[in-house]
Amino acid sequence: MENTEQLKHIEQVSIPPSDNESKSVNGGVTRHMPTLRREVAAQALKELWQELKLEQEPLIFASPMQRRVQLEHHPLLLDQLVANGKQRKKPLFGQLKKWERLSAPEYAHGIAATGEVGLLLKADMLRQADIGERGTVPAAPYGWVCYTFGSDWKALSVYFYDSDNSDSLTLTAVPYGHQDEWLAFLKQLDDLYDTIWRRTRRGSIEIIGGNDELAEVIKKSSFDDVILLQETLEHVAAQRRIFDKEMLKRYEALRVPRLRKVLLIGPPGTGKTTLLKAEGAFHARQGGLVCYVCAPPYNRNTSAWQQLTSALHLAAESQLPTLVLVEDFEMFVSNPSEQQLVLNTLDGVATPDNPAGTLLLATSNDPEKIDQRIRDRPGRIDALIEIGLVEDTELAISFLKHFLGSAYREEEHAPIAAQLLKQPGSHFREVCIAASMRALEKGKTDVSGEDLLWAHEAILTGRAIAAEAERYIPAPAHRRGGYFGRKHL
Repeated sequence: MENTEQLKHIEQVSIPPSDNESKSVNGGVTRHMPTLRREVAAQALKELWQELKLEQEPLIFASPMQRRVQLEHHPLLLDQLVANGKQRKKPLFGQLKKWERLSAPEYAHGIAATGEVGLLLKADMLRQADIGERGTVPAAPYGWVCYTFGSDWKALSVYFYDSDNSDSLTLTAVPYGHQDEWLAFLKQLDDLYDTIWRRTRRGSIEIIGGNDELAEVIKKSSFDDVILLQETLEHVAAQRRIFDKEMLKRYEALRVPRLRKVLLIGPPGTGKTTLLKAEGAFHARQGGLVCYVCAPPYNRNTSAWQQLTSALHLAAESQLPTLVLVEDFEMFVSNPSEQQLVLNTLDGVATPDNPAGTLLLATSNDPEKIDQRIRDRPGRIDALIEIGLVEDTELAISFLKHFLGSAYREEEHAPIAAQLLKQPGSHFREVCIAASMRALEKGKTDVSGEDLLWAHEAILTGRAIAAEAERYIPAPAHRRGGYFGRKHL
């Protein structure tokens, strides 16, 4: 649905021609040339300047910050900037003293006359709000604003929908010689905006390229769900040292980008994803920023590597301790046409540097598919940590306790643990579920050791059958007898 600022253009098609409007004479008939809305807005700014009797001739130009949130027209930011200025004993260069919204002048022919807000934003003032969202912020309204600065000079600005180019546009008028102060004012707004953005991002989980509902799944994760050897957990936890101030100073002294890359490797079902989610939940609770990167569908214009690069740059821009989570890392670095970009970004001239530190924690079921220049080169992958099969009896017992819950009985189930080794953690989950279902089928309330062994053998048998490819391939054609007097093979 078109917004009202766009619809205004329909009403303005027949704007009465002004004295300085271009004319064309063809065949003795005078025709008025249509005037672009930008020209009308610029002329109106100039007339308003004269009407308000402002100093000098105005310098009129387009704002260098054309974005979704037009900062110099956002009331929240302007009010905050004025309040900040009042707390300073000495005003900054380009310090805003006060501002006021003006009514659209009649000679603007309805441009930016409604004060319409184009959209609602999330609390970070960066992204559009979704239905059901809370803590939303209105975007900057279309309109006319007069600014007064610390040295008592004034400026005008109009923010409007330019239907000639199908985009929003901001035009500004300042006295000649004050343009540098205006740019300093915009820089103060930009810094304030970044402060708000960082504050709202603390403790948040951003899903890049996937469904935002995944953030809630990560938030609910816990190390209570992670069953791994203690030394493995400690090795992974040690990677968080990248966020320590002393470690960040060492990186800086070495002139090395503050980005650590860790790859968790192992067969499917060993708990890598569960560990990833638990680390994400922990980091968010510590007030850091978490970015979970999903590989896009093949029909998207962006690649998996571009998604990951976007997350690394977002981390650097946030200047917050950032944890970037990636599953199936081999999918993100396997495109031959992007190999040089991958090498340069992981450890080269294009590596994003986050002053607060970034930890890239990735997983791979098939590390052999990762180029050796990435996998085996220290600096591109800083640490490889194996999350392997369950080979420790005590760990196997921990899995049985976790997945059987209140049904676990030490004397009944612990002796079975040794017979379930050399399997991934997901195998123990399925064994416990299948054993519980078998017990219910037999009308029992307790799960026996025999139920567990039955489930274990049933799952292994199913895997073995699935691995027999010849079971699912039609038999080759054999020499057959003829028919209708012909012989066929």
